[in-house]
Amino acid sequence: MNVFLLLWLPGMTFVEGQNDCFRGRVLDGQTGQGVSDAHVWENILSEGAVTDSSGYFRICSPDDFEQAVLTISHASYKTHRVVVKEFSEENLVFKLEKKDLLKSEVQVLGRRKPVINKVLPGQSRISGTDIARMPTLLGESDVVRTLQQMTGVQSVSEGIGGVYVRGGGPGQNGIFLDGMELMNPVHLMGLFSVFNPITTNEVDIFKGHNPAFLRGGLSSSILVSSFDPLQEKGFVSGSIGNIATNLAISQRSKNGKIGVTAGFRRSYLELYRGIAGLMVDDEKNYFERSFYRFYDFNGRIAFHPTINTTFYLSWYLGKDDFMIDDEEVGYDAGTNYGNRAFALEWRHRTGANSVLAAKASYSGTWSDFDGEVIDNDLFFQSSYDKYSLGVVITSEQFVHLLRAGMDVSWYQTMPQNMEMILMSETTRIKDEFRNADVSAFIEDTWDVTSQISLSAGFRGFYYFNLGPYQYEDAGYPVEASSGEIIDGNFYGAPSVSLLVRSPGRGEYRLAWSRNVQMLHLAALSTMPLPNDIWMMSSPQLSPQTGHLWSLEYSRHFPDFELSSGVFARLLKNQLVFNVNTEDEEMNFEDHFYHGKGRSYGLELSARKNKGRLQGSVNYTLSRSERSFPDIFEGEWFPDKFDRTHDLSLLASFKLNDTWTFNANWIYATGNNTTLPAGRMWLMGTVMNDYDGYNNFRLPAYHRLDISAGLRLSSEFFRESVLDFSIINVYNRANPYFVFYRVYQGESNYDIDIRAAQVSLFPVMPSVSWKFKF
Repeated sequence: MNVFLLLWLPGMTFVEGQNDCFRGRVLDGQTGQGVSDAHVWENILSEGAVTDSSGYFRICSPDDFEQAVLTISHASYKTHRVVVKEFSEENLVFKLEKKDLLKSEVQVLGRRKPVINKVLPGQSRISGTDIARMPTLLGESDVVRTLQQMTGVQSVSEGIGGVYVRGGGPGQNGIFLDGMELMNPVHLMGLFSVFNPITTNEVDIFKGHNPAFLRGGLSSSILVSSFDPLQEKGFVSGSIGNIATNLAISQRSKNGKIGVTAGFRRSYLELYRGIAGLMVDDEKNYFERSFYRFYDFNGRIAFHPTINTTFYLSWYLGKDDFMIDDEEVGYDAGTNYGNRAFALEWRHRTGANSVLAAKASYSGTWSDFDGEVIDNDLFFQSSYDKYSLGVVITSEQFVHLLRAGMDVSWYQTMPQNMEMILMSETTRIKDEFRNADVSAFIEDTWDVTSQISLSAGFRGFYYFNLGPYQYEDAGYPVEASSGEIIDGNFYGAPSVSLLVRSPGRGEYRLAWSRNVQMLHLAALSTMPLPNDIWMMSSPQLSPQTGHLWSLEYSRHFPDFELSSGVFARLLKNQLVFNVNTEDEEMNFEDHFYHGKGRSYGLELSARKNKGRLQGSVNYTLSRSERSFPDIFEGEWFPDKFDRTHDLSLLASFKLNDTWTFNANWIYATGNNTTLPAGRMWLMGTVMNDYDGYNNFRLPAYHRLDISAGLRLSSEFFRESVLDFSIINVYNRANPYFVFYRVYQGESNYDIDIRAAQVSLFPVMPSVSWKFKF
């Protein structure tokens, strides 16, 4: 029987201020214990809360409450809805009944995840349901493509896929999967993300204002969480199509103490080379000259030995292979790159409102390139490895959420292992670096009143370099033996933010943050493949630092959400890689230009999230610039990743219980590149003349994708859906990169120079079958 009890708990305050907040508690109907992590949603205000470790919650309104319509849900309990019309100065208490399928001897406690900090501007949570509602691309919804629909997170051209947040580059994000840091978030040159959509439960993103408990990036922190096998209903699910295959499983033992969630994906785009030839001309058949393939395998194992203790073992392995063979433009090259990561976490509830967690993790990435580009041979390898150990304690009081902790990390970076054959001359270079740091943080989120909340935090770093290390300089040579500490320094990252709720149910957020990032991603502007260099800070390369200011306004209506905001950033210690082959003995750290950056922008968003027709409109107007003293005398120029306009239109229409249609159109200002403004003859050779850095903007990027889902009736499967999708419906040849080719005439001085463009993805239809049982 579906039992729902509404009780009054006497002797406790119900109203704060003037009836603008009400409080309650959610209890287990059998044991009477508080239920943590229950979601309480007030449907009239469109406001919600998550119960603390004792089951308490609070929901506030700028106006007096006359009636409340509450929906209370939890993965382990039956969902209920109740209308509250009478209020008194006492707490509401709700007793919930467990789901039959989850009844066991073990109560799953102590696994509370960090709650989103609502005080911070530019942050939000995306559920797995939100990701599934996105238009499918080649048969699958995708985490990164969902993120790219948000304001401030720019959609970009193919071939240089990544996450670009508020004028930053792809190397300025902290991206985590179940606590494991992943350096490269995309597959297939940006078409797929590395996150399996079937195993993904939710995604949290912080656009620059990172909580102190996160060691995020200069531009953002992105936290992707898989399903917890001990809390969710078990399933076997997958998809089969002509582009990729996906299979995932989530199961737990009968006693509820051990569970596993895992997913494996494999693409076979190499088969598409022949199919594309039947649909497009040979001149436009990019797949005839290209080869793509990827796989990934991720998962987590949970072990719950006691009522207060849980262990998690998480992993990720993924790899991409890519090749272009185009004799016409003189490009024959291939690359493979990927991520690998592991993490072991222990969580223990130390009290009614506190949790202690410890974690050991490893993450790494690599990139290999081997090919011939315009008669020049190049072999290039790079790698990055990080080992970490950390501890965090979380204490949740009624109006305070306190976190404190510390961690230690050790890094090993091989930014380049290169062999280059240029004009019959061979250059071989290999560099390796070792670094470490010790970091500690403290932060507090305080609900000052029902209308005002304040959040403040500070993280400090002691960062140092380790031998063996050698730097050749006539005036200041440096040499250190293995294990010797070099050039240790302390860095601080403070932040403060304010939330003010207006009487009209709007919310204003104001924040300032100073971020520090020890890792650099230096762009190889001459190589248009995902082989940019990861490099840790060193005695000659200071950490990236930046200041971010944000002001945001948002308002929720029953069927719509509106938001707008502005931001401004100042950046220091930005790097651009300088390919210099004249001096083979040149120190690797001297291959970089050092400079500064700035970015600013406006973000506008409107979203309809109820009804048969749902969708969103998101627009970002921004500017991102860099200045380097050694490049055109320090003049400001647009960053490689600067895109003035970024617009995304998303629509989803549920025709009936059988058919669902989705469409997504994106437009982004073209990428920047450096091309010659003129040429001249000099001693029988054509010489290029440049009038600026990143002085040429590629054509705008735009693309329309559509999909349709047909739900099939089945007695065997819990879910069975045929998905039809078309990427790049109108076959837009978006530029991958542009270069100039010289055509020789009958005489030495008879030449013709023409611009050539390389594009990757034409119109691509796909049919896939999704199933779950």
